[in-house]
Amino acid sequence: MTTSDATQRLLDRLEQETGVPDLARLLAERLSPSELTTLLLDVYRRHAEVRTPSVVLADFERDRFSRPSKVSPAALARFETLAFGCLPDAFDPVALSPVCPLGTSSVVAGVSQHWAVATSRGSEVVSDATNVLALEVASRRRALLRADPRSRQAVHLAAHHRLLRPQVFKGPNQTAHFALLALVSGARAGSGRSVEAQLVALHLRAHLRVIQAAAGAVVPLRVVLTDFSGRNGVPGLVEELLEPLGREFDTVVFEVAPERQGGRNYYAGLAFQVFGRAEDEEVFLVDGGEVAWLARLLSNDKERAVVSGLGSERFTSVFGAR
Repeated sequence: MTTSDATQRLLDRLEQETGVPDLARLLAERLSPSELTTLLLDVYRRHAEVRTPSVVLADFERDRFSRPSKVSPAALARFETLAFGCLPDAFDPVALSPVCPLGTSSVVAGVSQHWAVATSRGSEVVSDATNVLALEVASRRRALLRADPRSRQAVHLAAHHRLLRPQVFKGPNQTAHFALLALVSGARAGSGRSVEAQLVALHLRAHLRVIQAAAGAVVPLRVVLTDFSGRNGVPGLVEELLEPLGREFDTVVFEVAPERQGGRNYYAGLAFQVFGRAEDEEVFLVDGGEVAWLARLLSNDKERAVVSGLGSERFTSVFGAR
């Protein structure tokens, strides 16, 4: 990760004013996490002491991180209740904390640390619930492996959580914080790619059930499947996944898109997207696929994981919730 020009200019100014070269590196290397927290808490205390009520109100009115969602909380509550009622029994619902360990996004998912809002207490605000659920899946799988090193008991978790992301989004419906229905599954590898295919099918089945129950089966849906691993061809995908799902969801269009490039460096194998059509607009609803996170977290190449997320705020704003 490279330092931005604006950050470098700030560091240069601070180093010149303090006479301490490479100040940021020294703070990172010489201070323990708890010492850095103590320092930052005192800095923010000093900032807060000189702020006035009018300044706080002005910040609330213009800060994109602070503004309330435009989606009705009643609609989101109905969606959450319906979604948890429709999910397959295998999924265990989890109520996540608003924060997670520093580095959850960058270390677990391999994305830029700038994509998460770090706190002064050595944590970060949850920017992707699948990253956090992956940590919980890893913790539960580790407990199973301690009891039985060859345990094949899968762990499936679900959470409906509000995420905060610092990136500046340009779309009219893109906001800094939004709600997401996140699913994460972890299991031990089997023969071939049977386990991965089963997990992907489970996630697709879960999301399609939720969408059809919330918006009605008449909403046109399209599922696009891609294999980024290079280990299996299109015929295998169609036979293993699309044909059985097509029989179960006979009104849904299923496609294979080997040319897809988005997500190639994020997903490790099978990946999928779900789109819904509202009048003349096709709305992107679900993104998911195989990731290598669990294998890295547990230092075990036999561990497999599939993650996925349904943008519930976007969904309810377009389709509503019954």
